[in-house]
Amino acid sequence: MDDDLPKVLRGGTVEGAGWYKVDPLTLLVPLYGQREDGSTDFYLLKLYFSCYPEWPPSAQFVNPQTLKYGGPVDKKWLPRIEGTNEIAIHDNYGDPGIQLICCSVTLEFYQVLHGVEDKHLWDETTQNFHATLSAIRHVLKPPYYKGPQEARS
Repeated sequence: MDDDLPKVLRGGTVEGAGWYKVDPLTLLVPLYGQREDGSTDFYLLKLYFSCYPEWPPSAQFVNPQTLKYGGPVDKKWLPRIEGTNEIAIHDNYGDPGIQLICCSVTLEFYQVLHGVEDKHLWDETTQNFHATLSAIRHVLKPPYYKGPQEARS
């Protein structure tokens, strides 16, 4: 992660971007979902780099207070994405259930053994975690973003 941070930040700093390094392998990235009416919803993306750069980072939306995802109680911290087959966000995928940002630029996509075309496979020689952030940011805008998966109080 540290090798790619300057590339991804384009010379900026982690602090300047509003990001936070929890430990040497964990990065928290604030993101905003933009609704059709222009209003926004806050999300916190946790990237974990245990297998990086050979594989993409693990990616998970977390509760901003606990910095964890605790199942149904935290479903309101997951965005609802519709109208694209590029990415899906599952609150409880498989057995045992895990949160899954289903996209070929997240580690979990490969851990649940999804089929993928060769052109979409992670390539550590040409990609870095900017690809992960870009894919997720892309769907946090209209027409795909539809608000949180569950209402927030």
